[in-house]
Amino acid sequence: MATITNNGSNQPYRPYRHLKTLIGHQRAVSCVKFSSDGSLLASASLDKTLIVWSSNTLSLIHHLIGHSDGVSDLAWSSDSHYICSASDDRTICIWDALSGGECVKTLRGHADVVFCVNFNPQSNHLVSGSFDKTIRIWEVKTGKCIHDIIGAHSLPVSSVHFNQDGSFIVSGSHDGSCKIWDAASGQCLKVLIDDKVPAVSFAKFSPNGKFILVATLNDTLVSLVLSTPYL
Repeated sequence: MATITNNGSNQPYRPYRHLKTLIGHQRAVSCVKFSSDGSLLASASLDKTLIVWSSNTLSLIHHLIGHSDGVSDLAWSSDSHYICSASDDRTICIWDALSGGECVKTLRGHADVVFCVNFNPQSNHLVSGSFDKTIRIWEVKTGKCIHDIIGAHSLPVSSVHFNQDGSFIVSGSHDGSCKIWDAASGQCLKVLIDDKVPAVSFAKFSPNGKFILVATLNDTLVSLVLSTPYL
């Protein structure tokens, strides 16, 4: 039997096995993410809803209803209390995932489909990317847009993600580019990829912030090594 190394010791390889099929959505599921503490699981769907599931029992806890169109992306706050969701209805909703699953705030400002969203590690700000080719940075407490980065990309923004301390944002776009932004000023610090094709479908910082993993629509993954500072 194959073995893997874990903290210096060999352990038998245990393949994944199917535990349960979660049924609750009426249309395609677009996104599934565990909460930061691993106790909850959230799913988003084209049926305009989100569902919060228990990781232990795999049972439905809350059905989040409020968007008027499909939901493309979701993200958990660092304390696993709140969920933000990006929707084709051009809004971002912030949900209380613990106390009844209520929508506590709706953020409006994008002129087209909101495709991606993420909290910063402190969960006091969030970033969103849209088919309107802009990136917006929001203050969670007030719901105000701090920075509206117009012309961030020349085609829809497909991915946005904060680094480990929330000071930088990486974005990917269907225009084939990947860029780093200063979260405080909204200024573009560096263009990492500008190949035009293929489209960038996803970009994310590593936990230590030293690498960025980029997925493209030509079936490849690219790992980028960052230096400090990023300029």
